Amino acid sequence: MKINIHVDDGFDDMEVQINCPELTPDIEKIISMIRMMDMKIAVKKDDETVMMDMSDVFYVESIDRVTFLYTENQIFESDMKLYELDNILCTRGFFKASKSCLINLKRIKSLKADINRRIRVTMENGEQIVVSRMYADELRKRLGIK
Repeated sequence: MKINIHVDDGFDDMEVQINCPELTPDIEKIISMIRMMDMKIAVKKDDETVMMDMSDVFYVESIDRVTFLYTENQIFESDMKLYELDNILCTRGFFKASKSCLINLKRIKSLKADINRRIRVTMENGEQIVVSRMYADELRKRLGIK
């Protein structure tokens, strides 16, 4: 892989161009990471609305129709439904682990096989999330695990 960087103060904004013979999973990962850099959404903490960088989110969970976003040591609430966040984040490094949870693939620390073909995922912050058997095979495929 060859990387070319062209710095010119005449540019108004950053532009990334990828030249390749075919679109591979590695290139899709690079694209996903680049997109994730600028991904921010409005979330609530107490009575304040803040713009959260989605790369700081470890996982997203829906409990009683309320959507929560978990960072290393904080919990935020979103007005968006889980399926809306799934539509936005599925191409940006997040994965649907169950009907009520999305996980940030970049924040996974380890995986362990669990009963009934499920996978127990340990996130970088120590939280453990069970990937249901319905999504387990797809997770292995996304991570390149047999």
